[in-house]
Amino acid sequence: MRIISALILAAALAGCAASAPRPVEVTLDRTLLEVRLSNGQTCLGPAPDAGDAGWSGTLQGCAVAWPYTVDIDTRTNPVRFVLQEIFTAIGLADALAPVATVTLTDDAGRLRRFASPAVAEQ
Repeated sequence: MRIISALILAAALAGCAASAPRPVEVTLDRTLLEVRLSNGQTCLGPAPDAGDAGWSGTLQGCAVAWPYTVDIDTRTNPVRFVLQEIFTAIGLADALAPVATVTLTDDAGRLRRFASPAVAEQ
């Protein structure tokens, strides 16, 4: 009976280890997308030199090469605009994350969407 229990446990652990990583967190600034995976790896998606409306590409520097799209919301929020001007004036232009939607497509074709800045959980 112990042998059967040990085999079941080993099979369950092997199944967990073999599962594909999933994205757990996305951070974004004007020049770089960072995606943290459930296995601890961080993938990068650098922005091109010009791209105020967003950019797309394939994640780099990690075990997954998923396509991604960054869609930046270009609408103006007056309060945010004032804050951006203040932060830029004091040398902290990247202090506010861009308002954007990040879409990742995993190997199975599932879309994973994240908001930037991240929405606080209640």
